Amino acid sequence: MNLTSEQQNFINDNFHEGILQDELDKLKFNQLNTAEELHYLATYHNWDNGVKVLQWIAESPICSEATALELFWLAQPQDFQQYKLDQTLKDVSQNEVFTLLKTLLKNYPNGFYQKTDIQFDPTSLYEDEFIIPDWIFQKTNGEETYIYYEEDDVEMWFDREWEKNIRGAESAIELFNIAYFIDEPEYAAQILLHRLCDKGIAVMVFWRLYTECSVYHHTNTMLQGIINNIVNNKYPEVLSYNPQTDKKVDYKKKKIAWEVPGIFKRNV
Repeated sequence: MNLTSEQQNFINDNFHEGILQDELDKLKFNQLNTAEELHYLATYHNWDNGVKVLQWIAESPICSEATALELFWLAQPQDFQQYKLDQTLKDVSQNEVFTLLKTLLKNYPNGFYQKTDIQFDPTSLYEDEFIIPDWIFQKTNGEETYIYYEEDDVEMWFDREWEKNIRGAESAIELFNIAYFIDEPEYAAQILLHRLCDKGIAVMVFWRLYTECSVYHHTNTMLQGIINNIVNNKYPEVLSYNPQTDKKVDYKKKKIAWEVPGIFKRNV
């Protein structure tokens, strides 16, 4: 993307940091007449400043496919799939982003945007998209379980004690009791590798990771690994566990109102 310093300065001076949405000038935007300029503007835009100028880009016939694709995924469409496409959101800022998404959903598949030398690969922006299968929120088969460890005692465990207790678990119910209190990915990984880990424990570890460890960047990878192992029957069914009655599980399934078209997952 080759822009002159004059072009970059014009964009920076008129559209970037410190400029409120109300101060944006559509006439100055109309002075941008290349796909490269729009791509530069979109790429370096601070979304915290609003999406008014991004909406202008999405409506522009000189916008490139790469720019439109980048805008779509940066708008985090997964956060809006629960809303119908003819719906208006009460939150003004959210509704502006939703409107941007709807514009892109309409224009992109219809060939509205320009094919240019600008490239964009959306894989890194959607590969972490994680879908929870319905069955992992269901009760597992096996012996009824119970918790005999006290939370106050477990909170006093240091790293070595966690590792020692996990390694030393001599029964599935003992491992289950330890797993009940985990809130760190490394302990979850150790439990999943334990010889006594069964499907019930694996499902509980899944929900502990989902609820307690979402801030860790590798959590989704671990969650997907648990799903894959359960699907491949790695864990025997020994203990019963019901995530729907587990007070530590915070999950409300979102109904999907629309799907992301496959064309948005192809690089350009």
